[in-house]
Amino acid sequence: MTALLTDRSGRSGPGQVTLPLTAAQSGVWHAQTRDPLSPAQNTAEYLEIDGPLDPEVFAEALRRVTAETDALRVRVESGEAGPRQYLSAAVEPGPVVRDLRDAPRPYRRAEEWMRADLAEPFDLAAGPLFRHALLRVGEARWLWYVRIHHLLMDGFGHTLLARRTAEVYTALARGAAPGPRTFGSLADVVAEDAAYRSSGAFEADRAYWSEAFGDRPEVPRLAGRGTLPSRTFLRRTSHLQAPAAQGVRELAGRSRATWPDVLIAAQALYTSRATGRREVVLGLPMMGRLGSVSLRVPGLVMNVLPLRLTVRPDRTFAELVGQVVRGVREVRRHQRYRYEDIRRDLRLLGEDRGLVGPLVNVMAFDYAMDFAGAPVRAGNLSTGPVEDLTVNIYDRGDGRGLRIDHDANPALYDEAGLTAHHERFLDLVERLVHADPHAPTAGHTVASRAELALASEAFAATDRALPPTTLIGPIEARAARTPGATALIQGQATLSYGELNIRANRLARHLRTLGARPGAVVAVAVPRSVDLVVSLLAVLKSGAAFLPLDPEDPDTLPPLGDAAPVCAITDRAGRLPGNTGTPQVVLAGLDVSGHLWSDPARPLTPAHPAYVVRASGSTGRPEWLVVSHRAVDNRVRWMREAYGLTAEDRVLQRTPASFDASVWELFWPLRQGAALVLADPDRDGDPAGTARLVREQAVTTCHFTPSTLRTFLAEAGPEPFPALRRVFCGGEALPGETAAAFHRALPGVALHHLHGPAEAAVDVAYHAYEAGGTGPVPDGRPVWNTRLYVLDEALQLCPPGVPGELYVAGGRLADGYLGRTGATVGRFVADPLGPPGGRMYRTGDRARRTADGEVVRLGR
Repeated sequence: MTALLTDRSGRSGPGQVTLPLTAAQSGVWHAQTRDPLSPAQNTAEYLEIDGPLDPEVFAEALRRVTAETDALRVRVESGEAGPRQYLSAAVEPGPVVRDLRDAPRPYRRAEEWMRADLAEPFDLAAGPLFRHALLRVGEARWLWYVRIHHLLMDGFGHTLLARRTAEVYTALARGAAPGPRTFGSLADVVAEDAAYRSSGAFEADRAYWSEAFGDRPEVPRLAGRGTLPSRTFLRRTSHLQAPAAQGVRELAGRSRATWPDVLIAAQALYTSRATGRREVVLGLPMMGRLGSVSLRVPGLVMNVLPLRLTVRPDRTFAELVGQVVRGVREVRRHQRYRYEDIRRDLRLLGEDRGLVGPLVNVMAFDYAMDFAGAPVRAGNLSTGPVEDLTVNIYDRGDGRGLRIDHDANPALYDEAGLTAHHERFLDLVERLVHADPHAPTAGHTVASRAELALASEAFAATDRALPPTTLIGPIEARAARTPGATALIQGQATLSYGELNIRANRLARHLRTLGARPGAVVAVAVPRSVDLVVSLLAVLKSGAAFLPLDPEDPDTLPPLGDAAPVCAITDRAGRLPGNTGTPQVVLAGLDVSGHLWSDPARPLTPAHPAYVVRASGSTGRPEWLVVSHRAVDNRVRWMREAYGLTAEDRVLQRTPASFDASVWELFWPLRQGAALVLADPDRDGDPAGTARLVREQAVTTCHFTPSTLRTFLAEAGPEPFPALRRVFCGGEALPGETAAAFHRALPGVALHHLHGPAEAAVDVAYHAYEAGGTGPVPDGRPVWNTRLYVLDEALQLCPPGVPGELYVAGGRLADGYLGRTGATVGRFVADPLGPPGGRMYRTGDRARRTADGEVVRLGR
């Protein structure tokens, strides 16, 4: 190609050479021009030199190496023909020399100086686009720092510069002439790049990448989103010492691969588990110099290319490593085709979509060198801009093992999040080193050891020994202790505990004549009323389980099917269709006065069913869920301890009995001796009427779904609720806006969010919302004897912040679906984290755990 001699303004003249930018340089130039004052394109390394060093000889070595290195004499300007690079005949390299031996902490002071310098942007048009510094931190210890704009240099180029500088310095220090220049010319690199881009190989590579990524896969990102690189980045650094690094190499041998392949596979496994995606696309920086003139030219040649991998928990780690080996081999065949060109071809630029997720940058560059006998240790400060997350892995060839840096874009990650990713990756690598590579990857978690230990403590913290009681027993005991206390209020009518107990006892004895007993089921289709409460208590007293039906919409009543109730209680004739095939107990006109009024004896245990409710099901066929006394007793006892309900409280009962949330509304107050205020079922859609009832009856406790809470707040009016102390909200996700509106309207009232599936005895998690809270309201922490797992596809614990599927385990689980063994086995599965024989329920909800242990649902 033709090189023009120009002066600084671009006119022809002696001492300067004008060249176009390579494709690699053009990408960096465009990125820099978007934010000219950004230092993100700075790259920087330093060598720690342990031994005597002559600064003057070192400066001379730098002058000679700079004269040999075309890239260090480049500045870039844009004109009518676009950006061009101008090569000056000579540039003074410095270096800046600082003696920091008298500083309180010389090494720390040197690091601060280097990082401050790294934050300074270069002026591409003015140049020079590099800076050297020699920092003395001890009598015989120096740091050679070099900062170079990424448009001029990549990681391999830094290595070439360091080795040549050490070679020249050593010769000069010993009074010898340095060997001849070994670097090729930048013009040759530019010419080779131009020739490739006009060749058939370029078109073949374009066709390959267009076909390989023609489906434009969605790229899994650990942050869940993407953005442009920031001006700076966050970093976490660790070292795999020589024994651990040797373990990685031995694992590579067992997997028939190289150690970089093993670490790339480890990152693929981590990314897959942390994002819940089987297909991952990693960014793979490629040196791009083998077989090229650039192998001898310090400059920017490297390219980032996508490596597409499929990660399955039933496949072995050795298989994943093999996939990496084949994928890298294929990528290398097409590595000259630029990352920017692939994005452009796939039309990702306009959509601002990513091509790759995390980058894995393996730099096995040999830094085994010395300066006239003084050994060195290399350190990196920046490899350039960080778009998402970059894992830089260094093998300096000095026998000190591997250095692993995690660099993150601060617009996507905070310090804690980056630290977590870093520690989890290191722990995963350690586990992989000691594991059988031919075992399925399902056996590996991506949670760190510290996170697993905290999770175990959290699981154990909910364990609580409880007495072997049933749901009904404590209510009978309460009636015996305080028979005259008010139990029920509906309108102007009231019923005492003694009266309620007698009515329920007599009805229970009648039900027993119809087959009600422990293990049997009795359906109840009675509107919200005193009769409803009497009926539910009567069923429990008979030993049977109650099955509540919606009495207001008989046309939508599901067939009772497998529930097979021995009878159905209704308030009036005709409430249920006549074709149910179930004997009906019609309360209107029923005379049970001939039955004994005392509590009936019954062979009832905590393991017997307490109630049966309809579950949503997944087949279109009703699935009746069986919940034991033990499970619901646990739930009610926890509420008693958590919220301190007393006999002075009044609790509003407004949830339809066919919904499982009604269970605690009905039975928690009656076990505590509180009064149950029954809302008029005909006024359920009247939030203003509900507000009047709460005020008039001095209700202290009530429960809403988030949607009904919104309408209640909107229609409640300005009049205060002097008796109201606590409000529970459940059944749906609680929006932060609704919670904030609640505290503005009712500043002195506590708001508690409860959540849980019917398959785990109503609610399994709780969260007390505090005024001023921001973001989504979490479901919260588990209640007594309940473990909430967020698991990945391999049924391994997800670390905090990582989404997975929510599972519920512990003593709160329902027995299963009545008569539906297949459905039960499919949803109630073996608990891999609990005691032998334990079960857990698959909720089907996506969720994540916060750093302080609360669960936040993310949808289905």
